[in-house]
Amino acid sequence: MQKGSARLLIVLLVLIIIALAGVYLYQNSKVNNSLPSPNFVALSKPADNDYSSKDLGFEFKYAQELILKEDSEEEFNRRGNGDFRKNFKGYVGYEPGKFSGAVVLLDKSNSFDTNPFTIWAFDNQQNLSIDEWYKNYWYYPFVWGDFTYTGKFVLAPKKEATISGITAKSGVIDYQPGKPKFIYVAKDNKIYLFRVIGETGDKILPTFKFTD
Repeated sequence: MQKGSARLLIVLLVLIIIALAGVYLYQNSKVNNSLPSPNFVALSKPADNDYSSKDLGFEFKYAQELILKEDSEEEFNRRGNGDFRKNFKGYVGYEPGKFSGAVVLLDKSNSFDTNPFTIWAFDNQQNLSIDEWYKNYWYYPFVWGDFTYTGKFVLAPKKEATISGITAKSGVIDYQPGKPKFIYVAKDNKIYLFRVIGETGDKILPTFKFTD
């Protein structure tokens, strides 16, 4: 009788342990199910900034980390410690095109020499073509160096492109910092001179649109 009772006791203990384990697992699953599900928020790319100028007649988008400034010949001369219009006239004998306005985008280097994107606009009341304007004014006011006929021909904007539905011409100046690409567009009695440097500048250019 004692041997049989011992076996029965062992069986009862095993059943009790199994039952307790079942209760524990059941309670634990209820707790876990009652916890709120974590919210996963997708990290989105910061929205681009928009720039629009009614006076200059264009708009474009640029990344938030860039700094936009409206520029002028006076500010350009101050940074270069000179008078570029006077220097130009002294060399070729006549004034460069009349300045209308400019926009500069600066990156974290805050350098106006290698900034990714710049647009200068000039009055073009004579309605000169891109080739005619370049022949007269070169890449004013940015490029200074070889003004000979050969030098101007080699560096002339020859590669055609389309900007905001208008035919443009571009040239690259290898000897300047960042190897800038200069692009001319002629529209509505204005000449637009773009200076584009690096991948950042290349990404901004497709967002550019004329608004008038």
